[in-house]
Amino acid sequence: MIKKVILFSLILLMGLNSVHAKIIVKDEWARVTPSGSGSVYMTIENNGDQDDNLTSAISDEAEMTMIHQTVREKNIAKMIHVMGGIDLPKGKRIKLEPGGYHLMLMGIEKNLTLNDRIRITLSFKNNENIEISPIIKIRPPKMHKHE
Repeated sequence: MIKKVILFSLILLMGLNSVHAKIIVKDEWARVTPSGSGSVYMTIENNGDQDDNLTSAISDEAEMTMIHQTVREKNIAKMIHVMGGIDLPKGKRIKLEPGGYHLMLMGIEKNLTLNDRIRITLSFKNNENIEISPIIKIRPPKMHKHE
């Protein structure tokens, strides 16, 4: 009887754990500048059954990490701090890419070069934190096309 209770409890816990794996982050990469700042890009998929929000990001390797968006006003591009995070509608994919949403790293003290990685923790309103390690590149990695 005890074995059945333990087995049932384990099955129940495994089911609960899969509820939290609804946010998928992929294709992450970063650019850094000699001045100690950088931008991080990625694709975030919300495969859950409820809307979510990327509320913040943090990196031990930067003094400050902020969510930014590049906007154009009168043909001039400028970055703005996105105070409310990035909405992630259920069943949708959001791209953080050059010229749009991105994470801005400021005060990077480590001398990062091409192909290094930087550790970042993403925080969400309705899901657990996700750790990512984007690779430093000059431009986005080429996406593989399957035919």
